[in-house]
Amino acid sequence: MHSVLARLLAASALVAVCSITATAWLAAQSTSTSIRQELGNALAGDTATYRSLVTFAVEHRDWTGLALPRTDRRLILTTADRRVIADTGAHLDPGQLPAVPSAVIDPLELDLAQAQDAPADRIDARIAGPFQLTDREKGSLALDAELYAVRCQGAAQAAEPRTTAWGRPIVTVDRTGPAPTSAACTEVQDRLSTLTLGESAAFNDLAVLFDTCLSQRGLPAEQLRMNASWQPVASSTECLANARRTQLRPYVAPPALLFVTDAAGRTTQATVVRFDVGRVALVAAVVLVLTVGVSLVVALRMTRPLRTLTAAAERMQHGDDARVDISSRSEIGQLARAFNDMAAHRARIDAQRRAMTSDISHELRNPLGTIRSWLEGARDGVVELDRPTLDSLLDEALVLQRLIDDLQDLALADADELRLHPEPVDLRELSDQLVAAHPGLVAEGGGVVHADPVRLRQVLTNLVTNAFRYTPSGGTVRLLCSDGRITVSDTGSGISEDDLPHVFDRFWRADRSRTRDTGGSGLGLAIVHALVKAHNGTITVESAVGRGTTFTITLPAR
Repeated sequence: MHSVLARLLAASALVAVCSITATAWLAAQSTSTSIRQELGNALAGDTATYRSLVTFAVEHRDWTGLALPRTDRRLILTTADRRVIADTGAHLDPGQLPAVPSAVIDPLELDLAQAQDAPADRIDARIAGPFQLTDREKGSLALDAELYAVRCQGAAQAAEPRTTAWGRPIVTVDRTGPAPTSAACTEVQDRLSTLTLGESAAFNDLAVLFDTCLSQRGLPAEQLRMNASWQPVASSTECLANARRTQLRPYVAPPALLFVTDAAGRTTQATVVRFDVGRVALVAAVVLVLTVGVSLVVALRMTRPLRTLTAAAERMQHGDDARVDISSRSEIGQLARAFNDMAAHRARIDAQRRAMTSDISHELRNPLGTIRSWLEGARDGVVELDRPTLDSLLDEALVLQRLIDDLQDLALADADELRLHPEPVDLRELSDQLVAAHPGLVAEGGGVVHADPVRLRQVLTNLVTNAFRYTPSGGTVRLLCSDGRITVSDTGSGISEDDLPHVFDRFWRADRSRTRDTGGSGLGLAIVHALVKAHNGTITVESAVGRGTTFTITLPAR
């Protein structure tokens, strides 16, 4: 798919599919959240029932012997595959159970809505599992805790210490202070801070499960440790919780589903919203078709001008008229206008190139023809090569030399290879030289600019010569210099407004009927413009027919 049309259609279809999917997912998530909230509210009055069932699951490894409490509603407890474990009502076919249970009874995954005081890992803190101490170990550790409090910590009477779920007393042993003074206290302290064989084996098994989880998830290895309350801790809390669930699962009853209904077996929870997959698919298809249809119409309107521009570019390649007629104000319309400007500019460049070729041929033909005719006459003995004849031939050769020099200057300027030797130039001194070379020139002002003196004189000589050429007898040509600003003005015939944009074009003459003798080669102003630009300066022209022309040059002072 390389065309713009295909890409737009594909993008639109992708956006539509993503939008439909995201909308359906958000709707499902919102509905599921609402259902869970409603279920929690419906079961809020049965928190005691939930807690009693969790307690039974903590204390038993299966649901044998369970007796559901009697309430004004019917309670049904089933396995995860919906086989009835206990029912406070008459027999109920599992197929008649509500679609969503009121709660899941699992001490390893507590329902936060019903057990708001649950630990962060949602594992019931009362589960001892393989850490359970024997009665003998419990008695021994309890005695050690009492001895440590009375004899080693100086307590008047030992307080009942907190214990873990498996019966170990939680005693704070300060190992940073002075060492106990008696060997007995040292022994008691060591026993209170050391795991029993059963606890150590259970802790090692938990560490293996924890390491396996880290490895499966590509996480770095980590040392599992016990905190002051004899609870395993690690930075990867998720892996630790998964490891604990795996270790404790054999010691609790399996997860069960609790359904709360009325006496007839009808659900009392919030009505579950079911999605009609067929209807959702139909709506999605309609939306997709509409999206693609609208995108197709828009894409066709967008690509039509592009195809027009492509055809115009192909016409331009063959030299035909490449302008396009696109009136849109959009970005494509702006592109079309820029394309038309480029086509017009290229047409002007082509016309100027053809005209320049013709002009160069014409400018070279006349002096070469004159030189050739005189030399052929001399060869045939018709013309005598006396001094006046040789002077005439030399003049024609000089004409050719000046034309070639002008073309070379322009070529160097185009290639940015025009060599300049800038230095401070006294404009007053330069004005005096021009006045001496052109009697009748009125010069005023002065100042200093940083420029190549030879090239700057070439620029001003061209402008002054042009001014005198187009100024009738009795007119005035004025040269004004002031602070890097040079103005050459005349009271001659002037230049029409249509011709002003072309005065610096090569071989351009306002009057095409003029020859080199009456209108120059048409390269003078082009060279002036190139030389001023090479000096990092600017040149502008203002003119009015019948009132004269003014050229203004601005050069940097340094």
